[in-house]
Amino acid sequence: MAAAGGLRRAGWRLWRARRAVVRCQQYPPLRALQASAALRAASDEHKKEPWASSSQQHFDSPPTGHQPEEKPQGPHPSYTGQGGQQSEDYESEEQLQHRILTAALEFVPEHGWTAEAIAEGAKTLGLSVAAAGLFHSDGSELILHFVSDCNTKLSELLKKEQKLVQLGEAEKKPIDEFLRDAVEARLRMLIPYIEKWPQALSVLLLPRNIPSSLSLLTSMIDDIWHYAGDQSTDFNWYTRRAVLTAIYNTTELVMMQDSSPGFEDTWRFLENRVADAMAMSNTATQVQSTGEAVVQGLMGAAVTIKNLAGLNQRR
Repeated sequence: MAAAGGLRRAGWRLWRARRAVVRCQQYPPLRALQASAALRAASDEHKKEPWASSSQQHFDSPPTGHQPEEKPQGPHPSYTGQGGQQSEDYESEEQLQHRILTAALEFVPEHGWTAEAIAEGAKTLGLSVAAAGLFHSDGSELILHFVSDCNTKLSELLKKEQKLVQLGEAEKKPIDEFLRDAVEARLRMLIPYIEKWPQALSVLLLPRNIPSSLSLLTSMIDDIWHYAGDQSTDFNWYTRRAVLTAIYNTTELVMMQDSSPGFEDTWRFLENRVADAMAMSNTATQVQSTGEAVVQGLMGAAVTIKNLAGLNQRR
């Protein structure tokens, strides 16, 4: 009996020792898995803590059960930049890109529409210059962002003017004055970047960027005519937009070569082109004038190509 009891006790000790060995084999991978999860979370939150400090916390505290610890259910992780600024709200990649591109505009006069400008913009937000890798190297996204932002500002301006007229706080402008002021307001947004704008146009003319740039242009022209009160539904709808598009494009080309004080020659050219458009009295004249405007646009485009090639630099 004593021998049997001794065997049972020895077997019990052996079973416990084996269980301990099995547990020792199971838990290290579990700790490693927890440490890996912690590192991924830290990376997602853009925290700059050393690897050792992030992982040591998990290796120093042994697991209490066979199941991994459950992650607490809480709000989205906050965003922390290199400067230590933190936001409690989750920021999507699209929102982050928008902030970077907006910040990059400050550096366009110095670096042009380039990845360098985007990298400098990222640095002002406390981000790594590697953030420029989120965008194409040709700067096309920065240019399209700028054009879209300018169109939004113009639309808000025209909407505000319309509201003042509806409230009786401002007089409604004649159509020619309204069109001239709208186009001038939009072109004035280019002034801080006018020296680098030929570069922007050359990028927008790349095949992959033409659909987006054309969409932004037609949207801007349509907004101007909408707030001008155009309600045409016939052929005039297309004619008016084609004419205003030609006026905008040719005036933009003149502006890039204008060396007069305050771009006086540009605004005079714009006023004359709008007056010509308003002088249209019938469909035949409209068609002829539209054709002339298209020819002017092609001639202006040829001048722009020379500018981009450095053959006729703006003075």
